[in-house]
Amino acid sequence: MTVRTFALLSVSIMTLAGSCPAATLWVKGDSTVTTEDGSRQAPFTTIGKAMSAARSGDTVIVRKGVYREQFTPRSGEPGRPITLRAAEGERVVVSGCVRVDGWKKSGELWVATLDFKPARLLIDSRPLTIAREPNEGWWRSAGAQGDTLVDPQNLKGFDAAPTGGQVRVWLQHGNTFHTFPIKQFDTPRGRVTLDRGKTSVRLTDGDKYYLENHPSLVDRPGEWAVEAVGAASRITLIPRADAELTRVEAPRLDGALIRLRDRSHVRIEGLEITGSRKFGIEVHGSTDVTVRQCVVHHNGYTGISLRETTDSTVAGNIVWRNGYGISIGFSQRAIVEENDVGHNGVDGILVTWKSDDVTVRRNFVHDHLLWGHPDNLQVYRGVTNVRFEDNLLLSAGQSIMMEETSNGQFTGNMVVGSGAYMLIMGHRNAGHYRIHGNTLAFTGYGCMNLTWEDYEVRENVMMTGHAAPLFGLKGITGYRGDRNVFWNSGRCSNPTIMATDDGWLRDFNAVRRSTGQDRNSVYADPVFRNAPIAFCVLDSSRLHECTRDMWYLRRARELFRTGDYIEVNFDGVRRRVTHAQGDAITVAPRLHEKPVKGWLIANWGKNKDFRLDLRLASDSPGATLSAGGGPVGSSIEIQAYRRGDFNGDGQRDIPSLPASLKNQ
Repeated sequence: MTVRTFALLSVSIMTLAGSCPAATLWVKGDSTVTTEDGSRQAPFTTIGKAMSAARSGDTVIVRKGVYREQFTPRSGEPGRPITLRAAEGERVVVSGCVRVDGWKKSGELWVATLDFKPARLLIDSRPLTIAREPNEGWWRSAGAQGDTLVDPQNLKGFDAAPTGGQVRVWLQHGNTFHTFPIKQFDTPRGRVTLDRGKTSVRLTDGDKYYLENHPSLVDRPGEWAVEAVGAASRITLIPRADAELTRVEAPRLDGALIRLRDRSHVRIEGLEITGSRKFGIEVHGSTDVTVRQCVVHHNGYTGISLRETTDSTVAGNIVWRNGYGISIGFSQRAIVEENDVGHNGVDGILVTWKSDDVTVRRNFVHDHLLWGHPDNLQVYRGVTNVRFEDNLLLSAGQSIMMEETSNGQFTGNMVVGSGAYMLIMGHRNAGHYRIHGNTLAFTGYGCMNLTWEDYEVRENVMMTGHAAPLFGLKGITGYRGDRNVFWNSGRCSNPTIMATDDGWLRDFNAVRRSTGQDRNSVYADPVFRNAPIAFCVLDSSRLHECTRDMWYLRRARELFRTGDYIEVNFDGVRRRVTHAQGDAITVAPRLHEKPVKGWLIANWGKNKDFRLDLRLASDSPGATLSAGGGPVGSSIEIQAYRRGDFNGDGQRDIPSLPASLKNQ
């Protein structure tokens, strides 16, 4: 008797009792049984078959393997959800990739043909590099004429003419990134004309760029390009080793790998979801959905998307190297907690589009430094009643960007390392927030950017790491602040502390007189347990001049000295300043490649121990400053969060990081 037959017979036997008992259905992709009924002895061979058979209260357990499929779970019932779960201790991968085979060698190149155009190639989940020129860093155009970039220095006499390739452009106007097909390549005059289509962006003098995605540019191991050949696509690749060719994959499946549209009462637990051209998991118009203990990575658009959901939870997941990490829109009563969200192409966690009553707590969100205006957290378009509690936000272009949001709380968070501002309450429409008990330290501009009204700022620790002001209060109404610790850096001889309606103020007593606030706040070194002494970012306007070991920094005079130990993007790699002059430094060891963005540079002085700990030391001026007599700022133990321990019990609370994601 099959599991489902037993369940149906039970319905007739237990009519008076009311409901069917829950069943356990099994999936084993390499099963060779001829009849699949979902029992342990005759498991289904695809997850999709099991999800079609599952009913309220059932649990689907999937054995180890790679499942190249998309599926949509059924709905459960209140108190009787349908649960999809990986077998205990087994790696279950739901993949949107197909193998690339049929390779043929042509000189040092290998060539294969696909019936679709891939956007990415991967080997063991590690993305290969789209061939480009220059191989590192950027070229800087000398001028722009309509759709044409002019650059005789680099393009005149260029020995390849990659018409059919494309150009990646860093637009100085708007500070955005775009990729355009090449329309015409004029090597005698050193010009490249782009096909901008219907886009309204404009090229300007000094735009940075590189050429990419043409077979003529494939010139080093790990690079590839794709070109159309009739209705097919031809892939050109130089592998790092020929044996890798058997492991090359390309994301093919569109849409979401796991899609829940208008579903309710579903649990997804313990799966690895990768290789979709769009979404890893998409939950749309659904109620009571939980995604827990999953590893979601290398999906083209968003790792986990919640849209028009109610009472949904995303907890204990690793969400890495997708286009975006976790996105919430038009949703009510969502909880995002104890996730590791990192290295996504643009933003980490987004709360958007009229979402209300959202809690984001105890997450480690980090390393969003690449394209667009990357943020660890972003909030926009009419969001209300959102709570950010006890999150560690580490290394981002902008740590938190908010607009069109009100009635929120930002409490207990540890925010470390930002290229621009850290907490941006922007566009004169983000306000009515309570900002309590946070630590914000080491930022390219300031710790906060306030633009609207009603901010209660209490018991925080804020340190820029350089001489620029912590934040500004010009034209701001409803600022209330007290019992904060403010500091720039001990390396600064004459820092600006704050900007108020009375100007740019360098004296903290003048700040208090100007605002009438912060009577019990102090301006002093917070005395962290272990932290850098200064901080700045690479100068983006001179990035094209930077080499692997010589960098131009933004406003770094007096912050760096020969012999200082430094860290890039808080990566833990110890480097030493071998020469410092003005805003330029030379370091050793050098980077593996030239920098492509305004990387974050933390100066540890003579300290060789880079284990960040921004809790206050016992002799800190903030150690007894809170209203209750205890320390101010965040109490998060950074190293515990980095280990995946969010509750401080010494145990990892999230899945182990797959080997394929380590050291990418």
